[in-house]
Amino acid sequence: MTRVFTVEHRRRISESCMGRKTWSQGKKMTRDHNLKNMKAHLKYDVSLEWLNSFEDIEKLKYLNHSIARERDYRGFTTDIYKQFIEKFYNDGKFNALFEKWRVTKDKWMKPSLDHIKAKCNGGTLLLDNLQFVSWLENRAKVDIPQGEWESMKMRINEYF
Repeated sequence: MTRVFTVEHRRRISESCMGRKTWSQGKKMTRDHNLKNMKAHLKYDVSLEWLNSFEDIEKLKYLNHSIARERDYRGFTTDIYKQFIEKFYNDGKFNALFEKWRVTKDKWMKPSLDHIKAKCNGGTLLLDNLQFVSWLENRAKVDIPQGEWESMKMRINEYF
């Protein structure tokens, strides 16, 4: 039988746990532990050997997180997922953005998944329609067509 907690009970539990350290705080998990944990939480059927073929686990986690929302992965199969990871793990533009963000942790530089042709304008979730741009650029671009956006970026000083 499932016990239903009242709002007051949840508040008391929360207060009693404040400041308490988690069991893993300060501990460094092994690479194998991280990969097994990642495999257990993925929606796709990939092998540990495949995951282990990627050197940078943090970059792999970031790519997984970038398609965690249903609207981003809808229609993805295991094969498409693998193609997505392999494409962007080795993508020069993504890597440059990711490394810059990893060092600075500047929220404006954070890599953000963008649809080259916006979904509202008939764009698809096909890999050819996806790219990574900075968070700021993605918010500024919104649903502007890619060609028009490139033109605007070249003339950016005219807008200020």
